[in-house]
Amino acid sequence: MLTVIVVALIAGVISQIIAVYLGIPSIVFLLIFGVILGPELLNFIDPGNFGSGFEVLIRLFVAIILFEAGLNLEKEEIKKHRAVILPLVTVGAIITMFGAALFARLIIDFDWPQAFLFGSLVIVTGPTVIQPLLRRIHVKSNLKNILEFEGVFIDPIGAIVAIFVFEIVLQIDRSLFAAVNLVFLRFGVGLVIGLIGGYLISFLIKKFSIHLDENQDFFVLAFALGIYALSESILPESGLMAAVASGVVVGNMHIPNEQNLKKFKGKISILFISLLFVLLAASLELDYVYDLGYKGVLIVLALIFVVRPLTVFISSINSELKTNEKLFISYISPRGIVAASIASLIGIELKKRGIEGGESIQGLVFLTIAITVIFQGLTVNAVSKLLKVTIDTKRVVIVGANEFGRLIGKLLVRENMEVCLIDTNERLIQKAWQEGLNAVEGNSLDINQLEKTGIDNAESIIAVTTSDKVNLFVCRLAMIDFGLKNVLPVVNQSKEGIDHNSLTKLNLNLALGKPLNIFEINSKISHKNYIVISIAIVQSSEVDEVNNLIMREHIVPILYKKDSKSQAMIYKKGIKLLKGWEIVLIDFDPTSTDLEFVGDNEKEVIDI
Repeated sequence: MLTVIVVALIAGVISQIIAVYLGIPSIVFLLIFGVILGPELLNFIDPGNFGSGFEVLIRLFVAIILFEAGLNLEKEEIKKHRAVILPLVTVGAIITMFGAALFARLIIDFDWPQAFLFGSLVIVTGPTVIQPLLRRIHVKSNLKNILEFEGVFIDPIGAIVAIFVFEIVLQIDRSLFAAVNLVFLRFGVGLVIGLIGGYLISFLIKKFSIHLDENQDFFVLAFALGIYALSESILPESGLMAAVASGVVVGNMHIPNEQNLKKFKGKISILFISLLFVLLAASLELDYVYDLGYKGVLIVLALIFVVRPLTVFISSINSELKTNEKLFISYISPRGIVAASIASLIGIELKKRGIEGGESIQGLVFLTIAITVIFQGLTVNAVSKLLKVTIDTKRVVIVGANEFGRLIGKLLVRENMEVCLIDTNERLIQKAWQEGLNAVEGNSLDINQLEKTGIDNAESIIAVTTSDKVNLFVCRLAMIDFGLKNVLPVVNQSKEGIDHNSLTKLNLNLALGKPLNIFEINSKISHKNYIVISIAIVQSSEVDEVNNLIMREHIVPILYKKDSKSQAMIYKKGIKLLKGWEIVLIDFDPTSTDLEFVGDNEKEVIDI
């Protein structure tokens, strides 16, 4: 048994490494390694050696994975994308279940209980399979966010629906009323225990965070498993609901070191996913997949090209998504680890009760996983270009959603550039959303939080917070960890001792050409005491005057263009404007006469 776990673990880690290197979802290689090392081929891994312990192992791993999924269900993100995501994970989930069940019934002639079991299992997509696909293409940020957050939210919801349907099927010999009551009782018990347990975890962490110190992550892990076990002991099959509920509570209670906890739980989940999926793939009997034949493939194709588009188009009726965007979201629906895990649990339970059909359902779920992940992984790039949802414009990350940061963001958006702001202040993030800007609430000094801005695909980062240290550190982080070359920290007119020599030593350039009083700038913007002006330098005599102008204290240069057709760039120290160039600047003294030398036909007041 020890050898089995070690081999599975090594295979899982190698799969993750290969997947990261190739930019393909790791589940592809986990499936391949599991089948090759399992009893069907090399027989190095035989989950049958675990006996009844295999089911226990799956349940514990699934509980941890779902707790981590619940931990990432942030209410702010639900609010931000509710117009599309909430219908997708509610109405869309129901449409997916009924659509998949109908095709399973019509094509393979499953009886209705089997058909609905399969339909409930393929509701989920999952971030572990969505994110690697999206990293390979540069799509619009709204599409990326919708797909990623759908994957995060649908994992626990899909698992709960699958267990719900399974419980109904098990109680089918009872009256429907009694069966539904029993199912709701189990979910109710799990919900109550999960909510209480989540609040208890949060309370203890807040009260004893100093004493817990580096053991906080392990404390939460142990407590999460304890909540699951307690719920299962009170009422069997209620534990998964408890795991999800407790994770949601902990993730939204703003506990100390929350980001470190999420990072730790994410790594633990990856480890467990790697081990679990190799074992699940090894337990799969390929005959059950072969027996499905072409009919199994037809069902999967129906899911991809009929059920998923129907789900997306109905769920997005009240959204502002365009038809090509809806088609792209319709195309991306790979299934992942939660579907495989719950399918295996259901298969084991059906076999124990002497109910036929569990193997066929499990085989069809694994076939769905394999086809959706591989097929969509190979074609996503071509499809995104065909539907014209990729963007050629460069992304700029703005650290600081204050008034100045949001104004810069709007100027960049005006130049058809993709922008994402990040800030720890929830109020400022909500203001950015209200003003139509893409924004993420989080700590920019945390790599995982910074990744949410799409910095992997960014061309530039500009930090405009009131703290020089934050601005410098986040720019260094972007340079070292993400390889960005155009990193621009704003330096405040303060006594922190940051000067041009310090920036040179850090290999950074000064954003906007000079130190600024960010506090005063934010105040003037909030009181509308400024104007934004675009100047075209059409005469050689104006070059020196404009270069001198932008050094004035009340003038802040923001963007420059080398001609009217070129991409706008953020102004930085060392840039010398030339004839034919354009400059966008902010004048915080609208009553000044410094701009009178520029002809009226050479300047434009930008209303923004």
